[in-house]
Amino acid sequence: MPDNLSRSDLARQRTKVKYNKEIYDQLALHEGVEPSVYTDTKGKRTIGIGFNLDEPSNRKKAEAVGLNVQDMLSGKKTLSDKEINLLYNESIKQATKDANAYLPKAGRQPPIVQKILLDMAFNLGRTKLNKFKNMRSALMEGDYNKAADEMVDSLWYNQVGDRSKRLEDMMRSAAK
Repeated sequence: MPDNLSRSDLARQRTKVKYNKEIYDQLALHEGVEPSVYTDTKGKRTIGIGFNLDEPSNRKKAEAVGLNVQDMLSGKKTLSDKEINLLYNESIKQATKDANAYLPKAGRQPPIVQKILLDMAFNLGRTKLNKFKNMRSALMEGDYNKAADEMVDSLWYNQVGDRSKRLEDMMRSAAK
């Protein structure tokens, strides 16, 4: 063991790696993983794991990591696994910011609730996530069944198929 890492530091590091893998797998399941540009259900040109290329800030992020957006859009460029991960990392950073802006102290929620918030922030973005006001109130009170009820009582719930049902089940499991 390196001198500067204690056993508890290593355990925290392993837990973080496991959590990051779980959220990656969850989002890959919900968003799909596509190395070529496709049109999503909202008509947005998308690549990788739900990376919206029609969003100007995302184009800048893609270019900042060395990708040619025009080549992706024209079909000249498909992404390698490494490039998919680069774009995913940009998206998850934004989703984390959005989740934390939506719910102060989101990091103090149970890990399963944190994954739900990241997933919803990834999918919806901050503006649309902020419309879940009653869910936020329920989360602040630690009432996870009520939070799940608020998820079900939304247009989003019927728009995203099995994703919403999985997230609802996850939220209800936090109440147990």
